[in-house]
Amino acid sequence: MAAAPPYVPLAWEEVPCPFCGSDDASLYERFGSALQYTYVLCRRCRLVYSSPRPRYDAHFVEAAYASYYQLTDTVALGPDTLVRESSVPMFREEVAHLVQFDARRSAVLDVGSGMGTFLFAAKPLYEEAVGLDVSPRMAAFVEAQLGVRVHLDRFEDFVHPRKFSLIHMSHVLEHVPDPNRWLRKAASLLDDGGILAVNVPNKFSAGARVQHLAYRLRLKRQFQRGWSDPARTPDHLFEPTLPSMRFLLARNGYEILDHHSYSRRDPASRRTPLARLVHRGLKVGSNLAFVARPRRAG
Repeated sequence: MAAAPPYVPLAWEEVPCPFCGSDDASLYERFGSALQYTYVLCRRCRLVYSSPRPRYDAHFVEAAYASYYQLTDTVALGPDTLVRESSVPMFREEVAHLVQFDARRSAVLDVGSGMGTFLFAAKPLYEEAVGLDVSPRMAAFVEAQLGVRVHLDRFEDFVHPRKFSLIHMSHVLEHVPDPNRWLRKAASLLDDGGILAVNVPNKFSAGARVQHLAYRLRLKRQFQRGWSDPARTPDHLFEPTLPSMRFLLARNGYEILDHHSYSRRDPASRRTPLARLVHRGLKVGSNLAFVARPRRAG
C-alpha cells in the first residue's frame, strides 16, 4: 500500500488562547515530522495550544479525523457485535463515581458517544439516556444494541425536550474550536443541580513533563514515534492543563465539585494509597477528570 502523501494545510491561522482569549503566549514546543507545528503556552491561563495552526476548515477536518471516519466505516457492526466488554468495567466505575454528585439521575447525555460503552454503563441508573456523535454508523449501532437514541447534531445546535442531570464529555473538548461556547451550551442543557463531567488529556502530567524536558535538553526528538508519519496532522487544537481547566470552568460559571487525574485502570483514582497520592493529591496522571455544576443566579 502506498504511503499517504504529506499533509499540507491550505492555509495557516494565528489564534488567541481558546480558553481566555489572550494573545500573550510563549513558545512551548514544535512537533511534527518536520517540526512544522507549534504549541504555545498562554501566560494568562496556562493552556498549551496550537498557533499558528492549520486553518480550521473542511480540509483540516478531513485530514485530522479521516482515520476515525474510516474506522467507523470499516468496523464490523452487525447483530452479533457487542459493546466492547474490555472497557465496560472502567465506565461502570466512572458512572458509580459520578452518580454520587447526581442525586436526581433523571437524564444523561454522552457527547461523543462512540460505540456507546459509557451509555451502556449509565443506562441502568438513569430514566433516560441519550448520545451525540458524528458517525451515522456508530449511532445506528448504539441505537440497535442499547435502544438509546444517538443524535447526529452539532452540539452547539442540539436541542432536547428534557433537561439533563448529567452531561458527559470524555476526550472531546480538546477537538473543539470554541470550548467556551460548549460549556455555556452544556449549562443551558442541565437542569437545576445538574452536573457536567469533563475528561481531557493532561499536558502537565509527569510523563508529558519528562518528555518535554528531554526534548528541551535535546535528548530525544519530539514525538519521535507518533509524529513520524508526514501525513499526520494534529487533531487536538489545544492541550489542557490543570490550571487552564480550572480557569475555563470558573470563567463559564461552573463550581468544581471534584477533580483529579486518572488512569484507565482506575477512573475514580481511589483504589490505592499511591493512586490517591499521584492522582488526587499531586494530579500528575496522564488524564484529568472534572465534575462541575453551573452556578445558578440567585
